[in-house]
Formats: sequence, C-alpha cells, structure tokens
Amino acid sequence: MKTHSCLSLVPILLSLGLAACSPSQPLQDGKALANEAGNGNGAVALADWKPLPAAKDLKLPPETLAARERILGPDATDPAFVKLWWFGVSSFIASAGGHLFLFDAWEIVGAHKDYVPIGREELAELMPEAIFIGHGHFDHAADAGYVAGRSGAAVVGSEEICATAKADAATEGNDGNFACLITGTATTPPPGTTQAVKFWSDLPEVHILQHLHSAATPEPQDPGMPFVHIPNLLPYVLFLNTDPAEMQRFFETLDDPQGGTWAYHLRVGDFGLLWHDSVGPILSGNPNGEAVQAALDSFPDCVDVQVGAIVGFNQPLNGLRDPLLYVRHAHPKVSLPSHHDAWAPVVGGGAAGYETQWRTEIASLENPPELDYLSDPQDYLRVRAYAVDDPRWKTPTPGSSCAQ
Repeated sequence: MKTHSCLSLVPILLSLGLAACSPSQPLQDGKALANEAGNGNGAVALADWKPLPAAKDLKLPPETLAARERILGPDATDPAFVKLWWFGVSSFIASAGGHLFLFDAWEIVGAHKDYVPIGREELAELMPEAIFIGHGHFDHAADAGYVAGRSGAAVVGSEEICATAKADAATEGNDGNFACLITGTATTPPPGTTQAVKFWSDLPEVHILQHLHSAATPEPQDPGMPFVHIPNLLPYVLFLNTDPAEMQRFFETLDDPQGGTWAYHLRVGDFGLLWHDSVGPILSGNPNGEAVQAALDSFPDCVDVQVGAIVGFNQPLNGLRDPLLYVRHAHPKVSLPSHHDAWAPVVGGGAAGYETQWRTEIASLENPPELDYLSDPQDYLRVRAYAVDDPRWKTPTPGSSCAQ
C-alpha cells in the first residue's frame, strides 16, 4: 500500500495541483454494461472495442433510476439534450443521446470535506456507462476504479490509467468488474494524434486526442502575462476535513501516474462537445504544440461547446495564454472553464480569483465564444442542458475550419 507523510502534502500539491475503507460489494448488475457489449472485463484496444448498447436497449434497475432522479433531477438522460453536471476540478457527470457517463472521477477530499454535494458512493449509484479520463493524476482519476468497480462503467484512458483503476478496484475485489478501453500509453500515440472509436452503437464515433499536459515552459517569443491568483481559503475553514480515513485515502493517491493527456470530442445530432482537463504549451514553434493546434482546429463537424481546464503549470510564467490557445483553436460557440475551483489550499484558488482575468482573455479573441463561467460552490451539480436540435449548432463559428 502506498503511504505518505503529512509533511509531504504541501510540496506534492504544489507540483501536481496545477497539473491539473472496508471492503464492500459492487452495486446490483454492476457487470451488465461491460459484459453486454462483449468486451469482457479486461483491457480492450480501440480497434477491438464492441460498441455499448443503444440507449433504448438499456435495462436499468429501479434503484438506479431512482438515484438518477434524486441526484440529477427528472429526465436526466433525455436524448433531446446533452447535459453536464460539474462536481469539482474537471469532473463532470454527462448525458448524451440517452446515455449517462462521467468525464474524470474524483471526489474532492483531503484538506476539506463535503464541499461538493456528491461523493463517490453517489457517483457509483448513478451507474454511469463509462468514465472518460483526461489524465491519471489523483485530482482527476483517483475514484475511477472505485466507481467503475461498483458500477461496471468502462474506463476510457491509457494503459497506465487502466492499470491504476484496476489496482484501486482490487482493494474491494472489483477489478474484474469492468472493461478498459485503451487509448494508448503516456507517450503513444504522439501529441496531436486523433483517434476515433464507435463507443456507443447508436451515436457517432467519439474522437480522442492525445494532447499536452500543462508544463512550465518559458517562451521568449510570446511570453504572455504572468498571472498569480488570490486564493480563497474560506472553503478549507468552513469544510475542514477531520476524517482520518478520507485523509489516508487522499494520501494513497498522490503519486498516481499521469498516463498521457486525452481530450474527448463527441457528437449528438448537430451538437458537438469537446472536453479536456489540462492545457499544455501548444505555442507555434513547438512541433507537438503545432500538431495539437491543428487537431483542435479539425475535429469533424467542429466544436459547439468546449469544457476545459484554465489553470496549469505555466500560469506563473505565461499567465492564461495556454488555455486561451485551446479556446482559440477549438473555435467553440460556448466555453466553460474548469479546474479553477477551491479543491486544494493555495493551488486550488477558487473560481472567483480567475474570473476577471479569464473574461478579459476570452474577450480578446477575434471571435470570442459565449463564456459560461462556472463558479464554486454554487455551480456544483447545477445542470447545463443543450438542445441537440438548436439551430445555433448548425451555423459554423466564424474563423473555424467548418466555415471554410
């Protein structure tokens, strides 16, 4: 078992934070989704993945339907909408085409407790069909194994991410309870590579981009404007964590491997969604950066709503330039920031500390998107719903490749 001293918390948070238990039984029918698709309970390559069943063919137990209504409200999986519920850092519950799934999976624990009104137990109760992991650091993926092991959700991510999730699930005896869809490794395919997989039988292919994790990269040709946020420490006082078991669980995940950096683009009807949980230095002049720029520019049918991290290692050197480059090249109509909430002392500054600067950055774009600024804690689990047949999605964003 991994162990850490409490004295290691501050330096580890400073290094990872800007990157971005007693045994129990799995929930009823936890294996159903992975096994019904014929993917078994192991690691499956993209080329060998058998699409998950159509939404109309899903048979969920009454307790799951009740949990979804209790936690998310009525009609959570209405196929006429794509819906998002933020639950901290870059983690979102999502529904699309009648399917329910997660982007990242971490219940905020450690310095504070119950700041977000949902825990990993409730996430497992929802029985998501999949967990799309952006990268494997604890603040993004520490609960993927727990949730997948109890619910049967397929974990989508690299070999390293899958191995960590399986090891975590094994502590409850649930490592054989879910399949992993393997996107690659930490280094393959190279940044800028986009792959496609028919993940669900009734939805278009999901496009998966290996991009770049945030990194402190001085670039004299375009230095940007250094930005230091003023952290909000009040949540750590009001929601102080005094639970030794949760503290122990937190420390045990601090050295989880990154396992590559993945963005996911999916479509329902005319609507396109892009989600990513890190923003690397993709400035021109860096071959990997230019490749990622080109990939962001060229998703099939483009991007209508982008949900992306706006903090990273480069902030003290280059401010918010890197996240702005992701928005500039994705050309969304609507942009939602993430990873800017109060999830860890100092490094998790709280959304209020970023809002003025990020609004200024977005307004500087030639064709700025609508900014739907998520603020903690009031926007946790507050649904964002996008009608897939809204005429707005039919019109290409000016300046995007779709408009050419």
